[in-house]
Amino acid sequence: MNIYLIIKSKNTRIQKIINEHNINHDENASMALIIDKNTLSLYNRLKPHEKIIKVDFLSKQNNYRCLKFKKKNEALYKALGIKNNYFPSVIDATAGFGRDAFLISFWGCHVIMIERHPIIAALLKDGLQRAYKSEKIGNWLQKRLHLMFYDSFKMFQMPILQPDIIYLDPMYPINKKKALPKKNMQLLRNIIENNNDDENLLNISRKIAKKRIIVKRPFYAKSLSKEKLEFSISNKKNRFDIYLPFKSK
Repeated sequence: MNIYLIIKSKNTRIQKIINEHNINHDENASMALIIDKNTLSLYNRLKPHEKIIKVDFLSKQNNYRCLKFKKKNEALYKALGIKNNYFPSVIDATAGFGRDAFLISFWGCHVIMIERHPIIAALLKDGLQRAYKSEKIGNWLQKRLHLMFYDSFKMFQMPILQPDIIYLDPMYPINKKKALPKKNMQLLRNIIENNNDDENLLNISRKIAKKRIIVKRPFYAKSLSKEKLEFSISNKKNRFDIYLPFKSK
């Protein structure tokens, strides 16, 4: 994978991440990765006034979501089916920047994020490594949240146990009646090519998950599958469609 590399400060840890994901410098690339002190960041060279993007599990936004958490207000919490003594194992098969995966792990579930795009996976790994060192959340995060640089369409080949739940958050279809998505989502869209094969990923997930598959959708979008879903849980912006695994023959 080629991208413009900006090295502001040498960092052996981050350089190792770059090498592991086979990321190479491209002088003509419009997107850039910045190695600065102890952080890896994403930057749009065509829009130099926009803020850089990094995976920060210690951010004020994450902290706010955790502190303000209320079961009755969290549609995703309800969709997961978490109970007092039940914390399902989860594969987030479309990890992106890891925001939902972090929240699910904060609620007590063991989560494996899968990300196949080298640049996004590198950003996730950098964010995880920094968060693992945190005195505040590092201890429980190391136990509950992990990353696999892998293709979710090949989940059958993974040497891991079947999860209770597979969580899918595919790229949202563009709604011309709505404002543009947030800058970090626009950058994500610029980097990741949507192969429009989300229904296939859902079907693969239904062959692997033991309990349910959760698909996050904007309220205006159609369901991923024409097959009947089990139920949906909604909030003001999104809904979570729940499918059951295929019955084994």
